[in-house]
Amino acid sequence: MSLPSDGGTPESIFDLDYASWKIRSTLVVAGFVFYLGVFVVCHQLSSSLNATYRSLVAKEKVFWNLAATRAVFGVQSTTAGLWAMLVDPVLQADKALGQQNWCWFHVTTATGFFFFENVAVHVSSVFFQTFDLFLVVHHLFAFLGFLGSVINLQAGHYLAMTTLLLEMSTPFTCISWMLLKAGWSDSLFWKLNQWLMIHMFHCRMMLTYHMWWVCFWHWDALLSSLYLPHFALFLLGLALLTLVLNPYWTHKKTQQLLNPVDWNFSQPEPKSSRPHRTNGQVVQRKEQ
Repeated sequence: MSLPSDGGTPESIFDLDYASWKIRSTLVVAGFVFYLGVFVVCHQLSSSLNATYRSLVAKEKVFWNLAATRAVFGVQSTTAGLWAMLVDPVLQADKALGQQNWCWFHVTTATGFFFFENVAVHVSSVFFQTFDLFLVVHHLFAFLGFLGSVINLQAGHYLAMTTLLLEMSTPFTCISWMLLKAGWSDSLFWKLNQWLMIHMFHCRMMLTYHMWWVCFWHWDALLSSLYLPHFALFLLGLALLTLVLNPYWTHKKTQQLLNPVDWNFSQPEPKSSRPHRTNGQVVQRKEQ
């Protein structure tokens, strides 16, 4: 089976045979290994160069490295999502069935990233004897959704790329949390970053409305090209984002601007053991 041409030069790094399961599975593994490498490198660099990182407890160090890894993925995802929404002519022409080779690259490597996220949360849960149902379900939805796009050669790429664009907030979240732990929540830079992050969450809400619009106008084509369980999973996840998660996260981030507290850890440590604004706590929850 042949896939649509990317329309780029033959020498493009995206010019691979994505009809081959071997190629797609290799890129999924490559995505997992790359982001695992980002996690490890962040730990090594932070341990050597950052005094704030060295003062954190083990669970906070894990969260620090995960935040940095998510920020790197956020840059990749935002770039891909914006290109799909604003530039790519093939995806603009057919939002239900359009495919591009460069999209296959991002779909497969993103699947590897979401697999890494699932492994990280479960290993962390076992190691620290914690369990966050919200976090587990959130990562499971993301992984299964992109895995469905990897498996199904007929699945269009526009909605997958706009889903990646939802990660536009993660670099700002990473900066916000790290500066908060360093005690810089009174700085102009932290407040400016917080304003930008809140704006990104409002953009996420608008993006979910756009995705519903695409689903409404291309319902028949989506229903015929996607496996029914995959389409149902996507719609359920989109509904949760639209009605619950995005409004909740937007509210929490706005509240955090007025009251700079780290809600990722619920029980603050004694003030004598930490600078006043580090806000160390103990129950890990995912930042968005």
